[in-house]
Amino acid sequence: MMTYDRNRNAITTGSRVMISGTGKTGVIRAIHSDGLDAAQVRRSKTVEVEGCEGKFEPIELIRLGMH
Repeated sequence: MMTYDRNRNAITTGSRVMISGTGKTGVIRAIHSDGLDAAQVRRSKTVEVEGCEGKFEPIELIRLGMH
């Protein structure tokens, strides 16, 4: 699944991102989008980031690079 970060950059599994609230960085492990439309995916805690606890909203993320 592809969605967009806070700056409207495309992010997918494997994208390197920074969490805007904490400054921590990591790689997206999964985007859980089952049964959600694009707007719901972007505004729900659907993204797992390697090395970071919990799930994040795509609008909390800033893409640093693609895989």
